[in-house]
Amino acid sequence: MTKISKRSLGFHSGDEVIAEIKRLQEGGYVQNKNWNLTQICEHLDVIMTGGMEGFGFRLPRILRATVMKWMIARMLRQRKMSSAPTLDRLKPKSPDGPDDPGVIDHCIETIHRAKAFDGSMKDYPFIDDMTPEMWRQFMWVHAAHHLGFLAPR
Repeated sequence: MTKISKRSLGFHSGDEVIAEIKRLQEGGYVQNKNWNLTQICEHLDVIMTGGMEGFGFRLPRILRATVMKWMIARMLRQRKMSSAPTLDRLKPKSPDGPDDPGVIDHCIETIHRAKAFDGSMKDYPFIDDMTPEMWRQFMWVHAAHHLGFLAPR
């Protein structure tokens, strides 16, 4: 694996995320960290689907109201996020190796759903008072973080 610098991406819409995924899928890429495009798309899909349908867990209220509220507000303000450990249940299960077009296409379908999502965020596990638009922007920042580890060929 050839090491490259992490790219700084700034997505403000789901269409920008989709365009970058397709560019990487069609033109190829150099991987700079642990996950390939399929694994990143699987992770993004799990996170977006969980936001729209529920994750089945919530962090303790004290964390949602303090640390997580501060971290997410900072990410949205700066339009970037730092690497952090991923909960096992949110890690991709796809193997290393060639990309799986089915997983990538499913992620793109989920991004289309997320673009139009206007449902309740009442049980969002990471912070309280999340609006659908805040959530969408958080999803685009999250996608930029992960896709920044892949560089187009």
